[in-house]
Amino acid sequence: MYTFIVESDINNKKFEPELAKIENRLIELDIRGRWEKLTILKSLSETIKDAIQSKSETIVLVGTDKLINNAISTLAEFKTTIGIIPLGEQTFIAQSLGIPHGISACDTLSARITSSLDLGKVNNRYFLSALHVPDCRTLTLNCDNQFQVSTVTPSTIDISNFSEAGNPHDGKLEVIVRPQIEKSLFSFMKKPSYSKKSVFPFKKLTIRSGGDSLPIMADGETIIKTPATIEVVPKRVKIIVGKKRSFK
Repeated sequence: MYTFIVESDINNKKFEPELAKIENRLIELDIRGRWEKLTILKSLSETIKDAIQSKSETIVLVGTDKLINNAISTLAEFKTTIGIIPLGEQTFIAQSLGIPHGISACDTLSARITSSLDLGKVNNRYFLSALHVPDCRTLTLNCDNQFQVSTVTPSTIDISNFSEAGNPHDGKLEVIVRPQIEKSLFSFMKKPSYSKKSVFPFKKLTIRSGGDSLPIMADGETIIKTPATIEVVPKRVKIIVGKKRSFK
């Protein structure tokens, strides 16, 4: 049985026509199940747990990356298959998984190609795609207790499960360091530019900042601050993917 969980931001009149088309297409494909539309009063975590207790074999997340990232820590604790129907803006995760936007995702669900994917874990919270540390000057990265990388100029740090250097089932994450090019006297009005990035694969990463704690962000929201330990959890979730996914 399927349970479809609709993100609260998608649960409004703007998306009603598209949601109706999706429901009709799923019926045509003989994919049926329970629909749960999140509200301020309805907890995502409890909705997922209730669905699994009701013997739902596939949890389908309908919405943006925000819904996926908020759901993944709960879903990682259960052996269930995850489906995605991307709606709204910011659907990078679905794109990386080869899942088309909107009604076309129904055919991806029907094809049911599954892949067991790694997750990242930061201080007991799981993530599927990436974390971001905004511009920082003094940061030390300890990779697998084998080597350290330190920033001495303003840099941005990304921790990715979908980088070009790896894939989400290789048992590793990648930390990407982008040093900012120092501004000249006449460039203070321009946006910052960055020199060539460096990519370091790892299984366990410790981040420490030299001064105050720095935010570690997902989807523009701070989820934790430094110091933090990030590690990969191999093949933790099973997700329905598309043929045009960014990995094999």
